[in-house]
Amino acid sequence: MEFVVIVEPDEVGRKRLEGTFQSEKPSFSYKITEKPEEALDILEQQKVDVLVCETSLSVLSGREFFSMAKMISPDTVRVAMTSAEHVKDILSFLNECDIYKLIMKPCASFADFIEPVNAALEYRRLKKQAKLDLEQANMNIFFSEEDFQRMEESRQENIRLYEQAADVVMTMLKQHFTIEEMGPMGEYVVEHYLRDLLGYYLETMVHGNGNYLMGYNQLKNEFHHEGTGQNFQMMKKEGCEIPPEIFRQILFLLMTLTKACRQILGKYAVSVTIETASEKFFVVRFSCDYSNSLDKNGKIIYSEEYKEFRKDIIDLTEKITDSIVYRTVSLEKENRYILNCAIERRNHRVDS
Repeated sequence: MEFVVIVEPDEVGRKRLEGTFQSEKPSFSYKITEKPEEALDILEQQKVDVLVCETSLSVLSGREFFSMAKMISPDTVRVAMTSAEHVKDILSFLNECDIYKLIMKPCASFADFIEPVNAALEYRRLKKQAKLDLEQANMNIFFSEEDFQRMEESRQENIRLYEQAADVVMTMLKQHFTIEEMGPMGEYVVEHYLRDLLGYYLETMVHGNGNYLMGYNQLKNEFHHEGTGQNFQMMKKEGCEIPPEIFRQILFLLMTLTKACRQILGKYAVSVTIETASEKFFVVRFSCDYSNSLDKNGKIIYSEEYKEFRKDIIDLTEKITDSIVYRTVSLEKENRYILNCAIERRNHRVDS
């Protein structure tokens, strides 16, 4: 079973987490401690898949703690917790200490805590699988020490190039948003949202293999959390065989659409059907039921964290959708938003 260590020095926050974990029954084993030193001891003694730690510590600084954690157990995925007033402090060492996710305190709901942890666990699984795949591929191939050195140098160069590309794309995407004075919290919210979109693009369009089952599991892991009112279901109609290069586009489209639903609504029930419309098109039918996000007067309860950026998120989602989809038809019906997307087969171009 996967193992998560959580460092929470605040007694109230720690007891709240312990109580919630006892009732929610997570799929992983865990240890909650108030002492960062104890967490470092655990890292030395056993395998830890994910490490979550508050950055405001009494003995060590957040930078010192995560630097030591990275040195002791480089394969452990690191997640930081902090409050809005400390965001600027932690941004200075996010990349240096390879912090995968950032949890903003106080968490409005358990989902705000558990979703980054689940994402970190999935990232750990993908890293482990990639390592196994590489080892399997290399079993019957002899590499010299110089070959391994060149491979490592190439890997580091790719990481550097991806980081540069991410910074450029992030700068361009931020210009799309209309909020002029966001403050540290607003800047963090926007950057977090856009980096997730960039991550989805790299996962699906660059690194993805276009496998339907793997893509479906990826979507379920990211967006299906019944305990928090977030549901995702997808089916492929019988006889619908989707080429990998097309499914990569569909997967990125669905990640973008469902991400927007989650950030705007909080609670949703997304259902997707993919079918073959003709020899020229696939049709993706996306439906978001938002009836659980209505107040007693029937008005939509929007996510508080992203309410100022709601129009920007919708506009950006539409631009991404238009870049992938040949034609869309949308409608609203009985507290559901429905979007039908026609996606061209690669070998059939349709002149507009």
